Amino acid sequence: MAAASGNGHDLLSLCTLRITQFFLQICILKHWLMNSELFDKLRELSGLFSDKFNVIDEPIDMKLQMAYFKRSKKIKSSPAAENIDLEKIGDLHNPDLDAEQIKDNMILLSSVDDPKAYRILEEFSKDMENPLHQWALMALQESKMLIEGNLLDERQIFVSTGLGGHGNLLRYFVALIGNNIEEFMPYQQHVVQSEFETALKNNRSELERIEFQDKYAALTVLMPLNVPFHQILLDAVEECNQYGDFLQSDFLVTNVKMLSFDEIRDIVKKKQLDIDDYDIETDSIDEITGNEDENAE
Repeated sequence: MAAASGNGHDLLSLCTLRITQFFLQICILKHWLMNSELFDKLRELSGLFSDKFNVIDEPIDMKLQMAYFKRSKKIKSSPAAENIDLEKIGDLHNPDLDAEQIKDNMILLSSVDDPKAYRILEEFSKDMENPLHQWALMALQESKMLIEGNLLDERQIFVSTGLGGHGNLLRYFVALIGNNIEEFMPYQQHVVQSEFETALKNNRSELERIEFQDKYAALTVLMPLNVPFHQILLDAVEECNQYGDFLQSDFLVTNVKMLSFDEIRDIVKKKQLDIDDYDIETDSIDEITGNEDENAE
């Protein structure tokens, strides 16, 4: 396995366990139970780049992200990307433009090394009710990376996940399963929250949210890319079990989407995920990064 080098973004796909040039993609939804080998690979690959990377705070649908990068590649290699006129493409509220034209103009704006282009995208992205809000966030992130990268003269890394993150922390959804219980007692809920807060805090991580229903606990956590989070979560479970062995050692972790309790129950019952809606095909990644040309040679 070789890391792509040069300017631009990097793509790390744990779905295909390969690295190629463009952006960073982590996809672990395929593994419904914690897989230590997979997470060892994640730690190994995290050493290929610094702690300074870019991540969008807000969760963004994975298919939209793939569509954005695919469209971005096409637009930025087209004649429209030459001699961009900010005055012409900067009015994203122009009633004469349809949604597809606005999306293309946002991509063009993201390729302009000018704070004015960034401010246009920033203002447009503030309307969370706008159906193009998430597309605007993607363009805004690219614009930010372009301007900062050229200003600091250093390569920018874009970490792209379905759940986003905050700062240098990535967001994960964790589902715990009660062991030989029908529901969590109040003292057990307290133990789980306390032990996970402590374990995460001791590893530069945060517990964002925790919710209980029947014998399931749903957590949202923020963790750095380069911490042994598989072991951190296992240790927290073991600490909880010092108070009665009420948690199973197997649990679900994903950074693709939040899961409802009904989805968690279904996963536990089937011991597998229906991942068709979230899987990232290798062909799609190659089409975005240009590797389909290399593979054809």
